[in-house]
Formats: sequence, structure tokens, C-alpha cells
Amino acid sequence: MQRRSIMVLGLLAAGLGACASQPPDFSYGGAGFQPNNVRLNLAYAERNFGDMRLYAGKPAEAAAALAQFEAAVAGMRDPATSIALPVRYGSQVAAAVREEREAIGIPLDVLPNQAAAALAAAVGPLQSGNQAAIRAALSNPVFTLGPDETLARLTNLPRMWTMESIAPILTRAAGSESGVVIR
Repeated sequence: MQRRSIMVLGLLAAGLGACASQPPDFSYGGAGFQPNNVRLNLAYAERNFGDMRLYAGKPAEAAAALAQFEAAVAGMRDPATSIALPVRYGSQVAAAVREEREAIGIPLDVLPNQAAAALAAAVGPLQSGNQAAIRAALSNPVFTLGPDETLARLTNLPRMWTMESIAPILTRAAGSESGVVIR
């Protein structure tokens, strides 16, 4: 019996290893970040913001992942996309938005497409390391904490348990169609 239990545990471990998530990909399979392509943003949700620990000390990548999340939320709010996200997940998405916005100082009354644009505009300067450009990008009024604190928070994001937990559900929603739209 013990040998059988060990074999089962070994098979489970091998199966889990095979299901390990792929590393983040902000090239979106070569297509690049497209804020208005909700299905593409959702398709990469689990891969790019399913584990925010990956961005510790990497503010450009953190900003890119958060921009993608905000763009996905903006797209899901658009009735024209007809993304099928079961209604039961609406409160989780709203909680993930609150969690993310509190972490980096974006007010809840900022529209998701505005938050996505501000975050996306910061990615290039953060990648280049140009301090003046970083400061200018993070001085956007969307970031209420100011450029220095926003940079510090992007560099040291806390775990975003709610956003990370909803990421696989959002990825599955990328291939769906039913007209259920988050508002």
C-alpha cells in the first residue's frame, strides 16, 4: 500500500510539473501589447499576471503586467467584445482591480483604459532606465502617490492574491462568447 501511495504521489508531482506555467511573455506571441485587443490580453492573463512575485525588482515588467490587466478589464466592460465571463466572477474581478489600484495608488474612479494607458506609457522609460523619462511618465495624474513612491511600489509589489487567482479564469474567458459583460 505504501509503495502504491508513493507511485501516486510521484505521478501527481510529474503531472503538476508538466502543468507549470510558462514564463511571462509581453511580446504576446510576437503581436506586442495591444490595449484594444481584449482576447489577446485575456489569453496571456495567466501567463503574465498569474504570479506577480516574478516582478520583484522589475518595475517595467510589473507595469506591463498591470497595464495588461487594466486593458483586459477595460475590454471586458465593452459590450462589443461579448466575452463570456460568468457573473459569479464579477466581484472577484472588481476586488482584483481594488487590490491592484491600492498597491500602486490609482484611484478607483480612473477608467481602466486610462490606467492601462498610463501604465503602458511608463514601461519604455522603466526599461531604458532614463530617470527623467521615468519621472515624467510616473508624474501622470493617474498615479496619485507621485513618481518616487509609484516607482518604489512597482519595484516592490505586494502579492496580489485576488488578481493572481482570477488570472486563469480570465485566460479561459479569452476563448468564450456569450455576451456576458462585466460593467
